[in-house]
Amino acid sequence: MKRLSPGQRWVIGLGGFALVCLVVGVIGLSVGLTNRYGCLGDGESWPMDRCLGDDSGIVWGSVLGVIGLLHLGATGLVGALVWTSTPTIGPKPLVRPAPVAGDTHRVFSYGTLRQPLVQEALFGGHVPTDEDALPGWRLDWVTITDPDVVRTSGSDRHPILRRGDRGDVVEGSVLSLGYEWQLRAVDDYEVADYQRVRVELASGRSAWVYVAADQA
Repeated sequence: MKRLSPGQRWVIGLGGFALVCLVVGVIGLSVGLTNRYGCLGDGESWPMDRCLGDDSGIVWGSVLGVIGLLHLGATGLVGALVWTSTPTIGPKPLVRPAPVAGDTHRVFSYGTLRQPLVQEALFGGHVPTDEDALPGWRLDWVTITDPDVVRTSGSDRHPILRRGDRGDVVEGSVLSLGYEWQLRAVDDYEVADYQRVRVELASGRSAWVYVAADQA
């Protein structure tokens, strides 16, 4: 959600003050008129006849009402200029644990971890990614019931790895994660159906991969 600039917040504050003045003025004017003319009987006319009493409610109500109207109009004109000249500020950056640099953690992804929106949700932005493959495994599918994972990935049907034959190869991508917390974020994202194991990719590189828990 975008944040308002200081100028826009001032416009909203001034507009709110103008509305308060207008409302108070209308109430004061109504009360004053009721006190002055509310006692009229049959045959008496408004505003020629009136009760004896204080006219301050009418006076102050009128003054505040006029001030509120003028203030509201001026705020609208100035606010239109301020609102267009000071655009809203982008959303606050995601608060992540303080990074502690260490060895790069390679994670082989064959599914939703490659999606830009999933990477933004987990890591606060995109991470270095390059193509690779995993031999000896095959793709299967699993239905996800965790609402957070479904909302992040946009689907309740995710691919999952099971052991295959020598000729089986799964194409995918290697995510290079520079911090331990990023790897923990993936652990939290993957549901109990998955288990993280170490494998050797077609390129000869070693990487983590999430496979079916009963295949680990």
